[in-house]
This record gives sequence, structure tokens and C-alpha cells, in this order.
Amino acid sequence: MGVPLSDISVVDCGQVIAGPLCATFLADLGADVVKIEPPDGEMFRTDRRELEGEPFNPGFELFNRNKRAVSLDLKADEGREIVHDLVEKADIFVQNWPPGVAERLGVDYETLSEINEDIIYVHITGYGQSGPMTDLPGMDAMMQHVSGFSSMLGYEDHPPIRSQSSLADYFAAYNATISALGALIHRDRAGGQKIDVSLLESIAHNLDGAYEFYNNLGEVLSHGGRNLCHQREMLYGAAEADDGWVAVALLLYSDRIWTGYCEVLDRPDLLEDETYQTPQGRIADLGALTDRFESWLAEQPVDEAVSVLNENGIPAAPYQTIDEAAEMDQMEHLGVFEEITHPQYDSLTLTSSPLSLSKAEIGVEQPAPLQGQHNRDVLRELGYDEDDIEALVDDSVVTETET
Repeated sequence: MGVPLSDISVVDCGQVIAGPLCATFLADLGADVVKIEPPDGEMFRTDRRELEGEPFNPGFELFNRNKRAVSLDLKADEGREIVHDLVEKADIFVQNWPPGVAERLGVDYETLSEINEDIIYVHITGYGQSGPMTDLPGMDAMMQHVSGFSSMLGYEDHPPIRSQSSLADYFAAYNATISALGALIHRDRAGGQKIDVSLLESIAHNLDGAYEFYNNLGEVLSHGGRNLCHQREMLYGAAEADDGWVAVALLLYSDRIWTGYCEVLDRPDLLEDETYQTPQGRIADLGALTDRFESWLAEQPVDEAVSVLNENGIPAAPYQTIDEAAEMDQMEHLGVFEEITHPQYDSLTLTSSPLSLSKAEIGVEQPAPLQGQHNRDVLRELGYDEDDIEALVDDSVVTETET
């Protein structure tokens, strides 16, 4: 039946993660996404590693799959005209520049909606497009710390840390994608519209109810360490076994897990103890109950512990490093990784799209494009002849890719 967005076109002026990832999800769903980059390339092309003797940024490859690329100077009148030509036929425009940049470049919502009244305009910012903090740098690291998220990580006697996953960027990309899909459905009734998504709001929504604890109970959650920050003594993370670490959800307010606990530790007497007949009674003695469990676990091999715990209704899994996780049979079974051909490298293995539909094949159809790789194809589609294109190249409005 094909992919659902095969008749949708997207102009992607995103950079780094949040904007490009939103456009990538739309590309995964079949949209024709044209990535617009400045003459010196999108900043996330920064060389982080080397592969086969060539510069290589794994993140850029992951966040820009399934797109075509045009490299042009938006500060030049001719460059803006090309984007305006693209927008005239496009369905969605995506950018995540700081507030005010799009206006200076002549690609703001007001300008583009006059060209195409049905355009869905996605703007992702750090702090939103108005308010006292709107002009501050809105990077993921800033959002993790300013939102209070990082105050719940780690331990009190260590400096604040950020998640090694750019969560604010990812949450914003998902929110922007969902909003864009909603706007597509709504467009027949409402026409085009602007979508305003901020990293701050996106991460605030995904703090496991931390703001609800504060706003409704006056409770400030902090430093959960390995456990739940709202139930610090309850084991919900990694504990040490005889030959490694085991992730355990020892949620003793659950009667099923409490029964499993008593069976694993061979303590039927605890099941009869009046103190522990209710979740409240068990929670009141979490420290002692957890210590008893960890003493048992410390003498068990990881594999055996994981098996025994799961058999007795206590969720458990082995702690693994990236290389160990990548080699799991389950990863292969799910098709988490895809090997693709690449014009610069012999091949690449990328993490596949997390999106899934039963009646559409979603995956990595093509690698992230080289800078300006599709300049001529896109310009021809817009009606530019070869003389026009050569003039744009000669005037450095369009940047050619050297291969």
C-alpha cells in the first residue's frame, strides 16, 4: 500500500538534532524531504571520527537519513528565491533556528504563508518564541539543567550531570512530528498553520510527574541515583551480583513481586508477617528489605539471577555495555540495525527508524546526503535550466559537492 506520506513534500532547514530529526521521521514515513544547508554545510557535519579515511559523524548520518540535500546561500536573494520556489509546492517547512533568524533570512512563517497559505510551518526553539528567556542559547544541555531534569540524576555528592542521550532534542523532535501530522489531518478544514515547539516544554512534559509532585504536593524530587527519585530506597535499577550487575525492579508495593521476593529468598515467614501484609507496611521497611535482597544477589551469577528473578515475577535484566547490547540476538530479531550502501563509504550500519506500521515498509531507504548532493536534481524539478544552474554555481549561491 506504500508509505503514508509519499505525496507530502518537506523543506528542512533544521540543524543538529531536533529540527533534522523531525524532518527525518517525516522522511521515514515517505515524505520527500529536501534538506537546505548553508554554503559551508550544516554545522552538525563536524567531523567527529574517521571512516575509511574520510571524515565521519555518526550522529549526522543517523539524523539525516532518507533525505535529499541542496546547499545554497539563503543570504543571497537568489538563494531565498529557491527556497520560496520549494515552499510554493511544499506541505511542511521545518526549522530550529533561534527566534529572529528566519525573519532575517526571509523564510519566516508570515512570509512563507503568503507564498503558500497551506504550508505547515514547524519552528523548534529552546525556550519558545517569546518570554524573558527566549533569547538565551537553547541547547539540549542547557535544557536538561535549567528544567530541573538533571537535578534528579545521579547522587547528591557529585556534580550535576546530563543524560548522555540528547533527550530534550529528541522529545522536541517527536512533539514537532506529532504536531505536523496533526496539522496535515487538520489542513483540509483549517488550512496551513504554524507549530511552535520548545525544548523546555518538551522535556518538562517528560519528567515522570516531577512537576506534578511539586505543584500539587509541594514535594521537590531530586537525585534518585539508581532508583526512583520519588521512592529512593526502592530498588529500581542496577544492583551487584557475583560477576556483574543486574537491573531489578523490586517494586515491593506489588503483591506479586512481594510473593516472588519471599520465594527467591526462601523466606515464607515474611509472607505471614503482619508487618508486611500491606504495601504501606513493606514500603515502611524498604531499607531492610532491600539490603536483604542485595545480600542474596551478591552471591548469584548474573545469568542465574536474571532467570530466577523473572521466573518468580520480579522483573530483571542484565546490565550491558553498548557493544554487548548491539550483539544481542533480540536486536537482530527486531531488525534494529540496517546496513546500507553509501556514496562516500563502502557501507554504513545505522539504527533503523523506530516508527512502525503493519501496512507500510519503514526503514532506511537512503543514507544522509552529501552536502549539496541533489542540487541539480531539485533545481531542475523547480524549472531551472542548465544555464540558470551554472549561473547560480558561478555566483556561489549554490555550492557543488566535491566527490
